[in-house]
Amino acid sequence: MVQCETISGRRVLFVMAVEAEYGPHLRARFTPLMTGVGPIEAGIAMGAALQAFAAQTALPDLVVSLGSAGSRRCPLGEIVQVASVSWHSAPDAAGPAARAPVDRRECRGRRRL
Repeated sequence: MVQCETISGRRVLFVMAVEAEYGPHLRARFTPLMTGVGPIEAGIAMGAALQAFAAQTALPDLVVSLGSAGSRRCPLGEIVQVASVSWHSAPDAAGPAARAPVDRRECRGRRRL
């Protein structure tokens, strides 16, 4: 099971979807929980991890999610604080043509940190 990192006395759980997002600079700093791609997969993996931490009375103080979150419009390499979320996923088995249109507001309201 993945462990939380301790940063300034706080238990921090880093979360990413796939190995492709986990480059050498990040590997040198922490080991994330890998959830897989998609909101269902991420929800199941996060729920299981948090349940395991709770069973050990060791819940994280902070969860940091890293990656693109499926965005095709937000610039890569920035640190942002999300102001709103819009749903635009569909089952991958249906293929890209079956996906709902991306909400064009998906990058609005973000704040550079």
